Amino acid sequence: MVVHELNEGAAARFINPSFTATFGYTLADVPSVAAWAERAYPDSDYRREVMARWWDEITTRQATSTVAPPGEYRIIDKAGRPRDVLIGFALQGDLVIVTFQDLTPTRVAEAALEAERRENEQTAFALTENMPAGAYTMVLRPGAELAEFAFVSKQFLYMLELTPEEAAGDPMTGFSRVHPEDRPRWLEINAEAFARRQPFSGEARIVANGETRWIRAESVPRELDDGSVIWEGILVDIDDLKRTEQKLTTVLEAARAYTWRRDLSARRSEFDSDWAAFAGHRPGERDMPSDEWILTVHPEDVAQVRAAVAALEVGAVERQILTYRRRIRGGEWIWLQVHAGVSARDADGIPTALSGVGFDITAEMTARARAQEEQAQLREELQRAQQRDTVAQVAGGVAHDLNNLIAVVAGTAEILELQALDQPRLLDGLGRIRRSVAMARDLISELGGLVRPDLPRKAHDLGKLLRDAVELLGQRRIVRHAVRVQLSDGPSPVWANPTEVAQVIVNLALNACDAGTPERPAKVTLTSLPAGTAAPARAPDAGVVPPAGTEMALFTISDTGAGITEEVRARMFRPNFTTKGKSGTGLGLLIVSTILQANRAALWVDSAPGQGSTMTVAWPAAAFDTAPGVADTPRQVDAAAHSDGIAPAELLRGLQVLVVDDLADVAEVLAEMLEAAGAVAVAVSDPGEAAEVLAEAPGVWSALVSDLHMEGLDGRALARHAVSLSPPVPTVLVTARPETLGDGPKPEFSAILSKPVTAVQLVRAVHDASGSGRIDTDG
Repeated sequence: MVVHELNEGAAARFINPSFTATFGYTLADVPSVAAWAERAYPDSDYRREVMARWWDEITTRQATSTVAPPGEYRIIDKAGRPRDVLIGFALQGDLVIVTFQDLTPTRVAEAALEAERRENEQTAFALTENMPAGAYTMVLRPGAELAEFAFVSKQFLYMLELTPEEAAGDPMTGFSRVHPEDRPRWLEINAEAFARRQPFSGEARIVANGETRWIRAESVPRELDDGSVIWEGILVDIDDLKRTEQKLTTVLEAARAYTWRRDLSARRSEFDSDWAAFAGHRPGERDMPSDEWILTVHPEDVAQVRAAVAALEVGAVERQILTYRRRIRGGEWIWLQVHAGVSARDADGIPTALSGVGFDITAEMTARARAQEEQAQLREELQRAQQRDTVAQVAGGVAHDLNNLIAVVAGTAEILELQALDQPRLLDGLGRIRRSVAMARDLISELGGLVRPDLPRKAHDLGKLLRDAVELLGQRRIVRHAVRVQLSDGPSPVWANPTEVAQVIVNLALNACDAGTPERPAKVTLTSLPAGTAAPARAPDAGVVPPAGTEMALFTISDTGAGITEEVRARMFRPNFTTKGKSGTGLGLLIVSTILQANRAALWVDSAPGQGSTMTVAWPAAAFDTAPGVADTPRQVDAAAHSDGIAPAELLRGLQVLVVDDLADVAEVLAEMLEAAGAVAVAVSDPGEAAEVLAEAPGVWSALVSDLHMEGLDGRALARHAVSLSPPVPTVLVTARPETLGDGPKPEFSAILSKPVTAVQLVRAVHDASGSGRIDTDG
């Protein structure tokens, strides 16, 4: 406060301590109003303006005797800093009391707030201008029925194809962009929000920028002091969402799906119109009491459905998938798969609503039941086939061994007959032996007849056969060994009996699963190769060489196990060979080999120790002729043919014949039969030794007589070796199991004889083979 005189000099009479503390001036600094003006208002123009107002204020006070509100001025304090102050005047006799209120701190705060406001406005503007949604503000003035736009972002203008002037003018211009079919409802919900001063939310189509798109508007009201209401909101393009919803609706309809919602407070279940029509509800009926809904569930499924729904209602789980039966119109039961979840909760997190989608899976469940029946039938057929083939292999082995023994007896009897031509009583006894041998041979033939039947074949899809066979492995094995089936694009037909294919696949897949260790189980992959894939060029390890020009379907069974050694690979398809100890029968791969031969199929083994194994199987894609080609087929002599009679004593004079059978007695009997016909016969029981003898002097030998199943080197391999020599040595095969040769060509043999063989059969076969290298098929 400053007090100065009214006279012309306007001397300062008093300055309070607050004035000095705030502005720095003392009474000595400003002894008069003029001195104050010089210091406080250094700018002469502003000083004249201020002092004029100063004295005008005083004059007004003198004339009216009133106290007017203080006015705002800017002064310079003693330190030279500008200060904003409110100056008020009051008269007391011949003194003027002037009050000063420093506004500088207030103005600084106001300036800071203003700067912050502008910064916030700029930030908000930048956000609204750059975000993908359009921002807007609508103001409803007191007494108005329709709000007007007070602010719109650039994106808002673009979305509605408006200019700033159009948006700021008549709000109906913006509303005119709404699709004509949606506009009445849009105006209605806007008017309702304006009338009730409530938040706005709505969806509609707009027509702008040459296209029709779906938008959604959301805004929240805020009342101003003057009674106006502002709605601040955003406009979002939801066209992609709507199109996705439409696609989803189409998919749901195609998938026979229905949507539903369950209000836990009202205890009512709502459903869509599709379900209402499907389930036979009355027209317009879209909900039902939840307690009635459970009555439509199949009695056998009620308990599990109640438990699942109860867990959702108490919030124990967030979602559930239920599969159950439900009754619809006419009492028909259908299968549903329902995906249910908690869709709403109250403030305490307690579920208040459930919702989800139900799929009609009746067709799928029916197909699954049918597939399970087919799978069970295939499993039974596979078990029967495995048992049948095991019996056949065992019976064949027994028949083979008995035939070898009978061959010794029969051959010895024949030789003795030659030596007892003049001894009638001895010949009678030998005749009884020969007749008994014939009866035994018939019995053995019946035992050998327990071979696998010729099963019906037709076209099948290889992919389906692979998938079906894998299912037979069992889920535990499939998971443990990560068994996968990889199918090529397009169909892959095979001409086969499905049980036989299943036997091959299952046996190979089981071996693949067993190829690992308990600590590191082998992973197994079954793959069908694309149509037209060429089979390996080398000879197959099992089965027959695919006939030229025959279309083959190929598949592989691979594992990541320990691999196969060369020693195992050479013996793995032989009878009674196993690497599984007491847990193996040694018949699985032999059965595979037999099936491959019967189907003109082939198998190749690719493996190395520590690198896993791959079995490649080639199977005919179309029907094939089961009869082998005549040109490559040796004559197979019937065991009953020429059973009587005596071989000419000199028929083989001059011939040298090598006889090999892993049973020494059989080899010696056969050699004696040949010697009786004049040949020089050498009997050996080691096929490896026989191969060396042939290789040393092939020209010495007129013919080779060989057994088929021998340890180390079998008869077929020995015959191929013999025919490859120079000159080639023809081979007569004498075997107890000719059926194991398969139906394919056998060019390595000149003749095939079944044990027990007679001297007549053997001598004639060797004679013809040594003379032409091949027996005339016409006999």
